[in-house]
Amino acid sequence: MRSGACSIRALAPVLLRRWLCGAGARPAHLCGSVRFLSTDSVSAALPDRARVVICGGGIVGTSVAYHLVKLGWTEIVLLEQGRLGAGTTRFCAGIVSVAKPLSVESKMADYSNALYERLEEETGVKTGFVRTGSLCLAQNQDRFLSLKRLASRLKVLGVSCNVIKPKDVARLHPLVNIHDLVGALHLPGDCVVSPPDVNHALAVASAAHGVQIYEHTSVNHVVVKKGHVTAVETDRGSIECEYFVNCAGQWAYELGQSGEVKVSVPLHGCEHFYLLTKPLSEPVQNDSPEPMLSALLRRMPSLESCEIQQLVNCPESFTPDMRCLMGETPGIYGYFVLAGMNSSGLSFAGGAGKYLAEWITYGYPSTSVWHLDIKRFGNLQSSRTFLRHRVMEVMPLLYELKVPRWDFQTGRQLRTSPLYDRLDTQGARWMEKHGFERAKYFVPAGKDLLALDQSKTFYKPDWFDIVGAEVKCCKEAVCVIDMSSFTKFELTSAGDQALQLLQRLCANDLDVPVGHIVHTGMLNQRGGYENDCSVVRLSKNSFFIISPTDQQVHCWSWIKKHMPSDPQLHLEDVSWKYTALNLIGPRAMDVLSELSYVSMTPEHFPSLFCKEMSVGYANGIRVMSMTHTGEPGFMLYMPIEYALHVYNEVMSVGQKYGIRNAGYYALRSLRIEKFFAFWGQDLDSFTTPLECGREFRVKFDKDTDFLGRDALLRQRVEGVTRRFVMLVLEDHDTELDVWPWWGEPIYRNGELVGVTTSSAYSYTLQRHVCLGFLSPTNTDGSPAVVTADFINRGDYEVDIAGQKFPAKAKLYPFSSLFAQQKRRKDNMELSNFQSK
Repeated sequence: MRSGACSIRALAPVLLRRWLCGAGARPAHLCGSVRFLSTDSVSAALPDRARVVICGGGIVGTSVAYHLVKLGWTEIVLLEQGRLGAGTTRFCAGIVSVAKPLSVESKMADYSNALYERLEEETGVKTGFVRTGSLCLAQNQDRFLSLKRLASRLKVLGVSCNVIKPKDVARLHPLVNIHDLVGALHLPGDCVVSPPDVNHALAVASAAHGVQIYEHTSVNHVVVKKGHVTAVETDRGSIECEYFVNCAGQWAYELGQSGEVKVSVPLHGCEHFYLLTKPLSEPVQNDSPEPMLSALLRRMPSLESCEIQQLVNCPESFTPDMRCLMGETPGIYGYFVLAGMNSSGLSFAGGAGKYLAEWITYGYPSTSVWHLDIKRFGNLQSSRTFLRHRVMEVMPLLYELKVPRWDFQTGRQLRTSPLYDRLDTQGARWMEKHGFERAKYFVPAGKDLLALDQSKTFYKPDWFDIVGAEVKCCKEAVCVIDMSSFTKFELTSAGDQALQLLQRLCANDLDVPVGHIVHTGMLNQRGGYENDCSVVRLSKNSFFIISPTDQQVHCWSWIKKHMPSDPQLHLEDVSWKYTALNLIGPRAMDVLSELSYVSMTPEHFPSLFCKEMSVGYANGIRVMSMTHTGEPGFMLYMPIEYALHVYNEVMSVGQKYGIRNAGYYALRSLRIEKFFAFWGQDLDSFTTPLECGREFRVKFDKDTDFLGRDALLRQRVEGVTRRFVMLVLEDHDTELDVWPWWGEPIYRNGELVGVTTSSAYSYTLQRHVCLGFLSPTNTDGSPAVVTADFINRGDYEVDIAGQKFPAKAKLYPFSSLFAQQKRRKDNMELSNFQSK
């Protein structure tokens, strides 16, 4: 914390707290740390045992303790190396805003807001809660569009917000210069609080229900035996426990690395600033909304003469993707993490503490938190150099314009295919998924695209025609896509243990002949997807499991969690061993036939089948008749040392068939127009096969009682209350209108009924296609059963940045209908020609 003379102009962006215009007193929460007063003193002995030990006495740790006791937990110990709330919590600016990029983050902030408001009445501790509201300002149309998109999404959550004109900004906050504004978003429910006082209130409430809180107690390391937490070693002795929660903030990384069994907590500390000034000569009301501004003096000229009282420099921990870390760590049962708040700890603490307490209690939180799950990262993101470079990019992005398809520029080329250099020289433009470089599309020789900063847009992108040409080639000739980033496991056993495990984990039947491929979900007890995968039976007791790229840690953890301790059953991650090439298109069979001297027609190589074949000089290539797009073609899985040879051979032979490279943007367009759902985008642990039209992949009558079976049987009887649908936009101008992205509200007959989960332009239909869920309610607010008749009889609209576009909703791919109509037309034309 620094005080004295300082230039306000040097600080941008700055969060300006409401006390800038207060009565002149220094805010109470900055008058020194608030010490928790309990009967436990520094000299008091620690308990020998507890059920849960929480490390970290900031607002995150006390929130976890508070919500655990609300769920009936006892024997909870909270340890703080200094004094409660004396770390980052002490220096928080105090703003609680629901304006967050992700819906789950807005939910957490909205819950925190309500919790902090009622804490004073519950505990008798004043929290400084004032409902000021907040303003998000836009001085260009792109920023205004982003605020409109945010407003649409917040309304889905029931959050009050208003898109307003500049003159309304002046009325709400007289200090703001509005001459260059185009609009703003007003969030009347946002508030400010005193963070240490909220922290103190949570601690008081927790202690009242039996939580033992010890200050000046450092955790040295966590003891892990046979993959389970068993104890916590501190500088004052050992505590046996079943669960440990790492809420150590900027020290969470080091704490995770301190034990014999390392825990990856990918975050890095940064300096974060805000300033306090002396009172203005003409104070405004204390409940005025705070503007969140970067060009401070231009926006609020009256601050030019305002004298700075203090510049506060506080530590904040940031993560590689600007999202917090939450959940149970992979491989260590009972070790939970809640950290890396990216300067939103106060806004998130209440809701995040609630979700983590539910996770510890029930095994899962009450809503999908995959985007925050710590298992979205692996050890590869724990390099200190990587984290340092990435967070230097992340922190300014908190204030940058959020646009679709933005890629981080730091920490790149961490994981690459053996074909990376070859593809790069052919014009590949790259994006990153779980640290793996993947081609988005290929820029033809001689064609220039906009520079990265200029290509940010909510409208038609500059790569539109390039991707369209790749899609056309996939449908009419043959394309090759490097899909080496996919997660790949091999499960083997001496006996039938591998089969029995998969039959228990998978909803589909895996007891199929050798060489067959099965698409299946791995479900939880609620019937929701924990993994969506393709499984190949390589031999009687050997299986090859293919999952989405970002499922590598999560899927591994899920399988290991349910694997029996059997030395004859072995799971191996072979993602790094195999390069995967996807040959898509009707001429793929011709290319492979020439390279393998084997007929690749459907009669000789049926759909969803796998053979080990020779391709060129390379032997033992796993060739699979599937493409993950619904288009004809083959996946080739080969040892990485064969990758360059096989690729060169495919491209050489494929020239006569019009072969070209393609990227993931073409793949996305193809899969969405075919109504293919992807895990992590459309599917999550709360989505069941019955809700997304995949009941045909559930074998209720197989011999093994698979996970989730009972839940699905109940749902089949009671009916589904949410349904995955495909919507094709009508009266939407691709050239002029804002494009859909994901998270757009869906309206049926004028009433909000759902939200989109993904979207893409269909070059086949020449329209935008959105995928999403309908979740209607009855008049009393309870969930309503969704039937095919309900879907087919409605008039639909999709809200894109506040503008509603009509849409047609279907339960099957429009592209199938389009193809049928085209075949009928072609047949009629042929008949007419033959009759002449």
